[in-house]
Amino acid sequence: MTLNDVNEGLGYAPVLVGVGLAALVVWGLVWVARYLLADSMMRDSIRQAVRVRWGWKRFAAMAGLSVTDKTPSAMASLSTTDGKPPKPRVLTPTLKVKPDQFGVVVRAGCLPKVGLEEFQKAAPYIADAWRCTRVSVSQDKPGHVLIRGVRVDPLITKTSHTPTGKVPEKLATWGLGVDEYAQAVSVDLAEVPGVTVAGLPGFGKTSPINRFICDCAPSPAVQIAVADGKVMAAHEGDYADLMDRLFAFAGADLREANALFRKLVRLRRARSTSIKTVLGRKDMWHGGPSVAWP
Repeated sequence: MTLNDVNEGLGYAPVLVGVGLAALVVWGLVWVARYLLADSMMRDSIRQAVRVRWGWKRFAAMAGLSVTDKTPSAMASLSTTDGKPPKPRVLTPTLKVKPDQFGVVVRAGCLPKVGLEEFQKAAPYIADAWRCTRVSVSQDKPGHVLIRGVRVDPLITKTSHTPTGKVPEKLATWGLGVDEYAQAVSVDLAEVPGVTVAGLPGFGKTSPINRFICDCAPSPAVQIAVADGKVMAAHEGDYADLMDRLFAFAGADLREANALFRKLVRLRRARSTSIKTVLGRKDMWHGGPSVAWP
């Protein structure tokens, strides 16, 4: 290597430094824009995620989630000049932290003697350190665990649902909302003859039913009949906005309700009698519902 080669190499150094600084500035601007555009709950979660990352190494050592590696690395062995063995290394599991509306989702790598069981035992300490209402730890994939920390309780937080207006991919799937860890919960209705939604007045029974109707309404393969004993007519009560989508409705009038139930019983019997002739099979779910057989 000549002196000119060295000088040329040094000449590229400012360019490389400038590119690195530019990339750092762009990353910072993206982070700031993301933070400013987020709502208040998301901003709280972003700050929580930053605290988790910055404090992880110290917290992991205190919570027993780190290990000491007494075997020196090759670089450490080569860099030793006084003949003394290199100091043991303290290894901490790697983290990937992602914030959402309710808290953080953390994926952590495992180490020898720091696996799923150790993380689960440390869950109460993690909840305190990360300021979470509750924390769950589960297996993500071999060698990794998934830590879910919720800052606010999803079960007492007001949520909203906006129907897409499109035919759902799975007509027999009923989205119920989120669980105590803000994870989506759904019920598979295929092969299910009936479902009961029970609870005291005002505790939200109508909301998931309306959600199901609104999500399935764009598909003619789903037909809906309603019997609502709280009102006298379809234009009243909880299902007033959906009356145009119902093929039958009965209110508090007992004769009207009995007439509807008799109609539905006859319909069920007729379908049971003719299904094999019309569809060529005994079970509708083997081919799924259709416009001809909703």
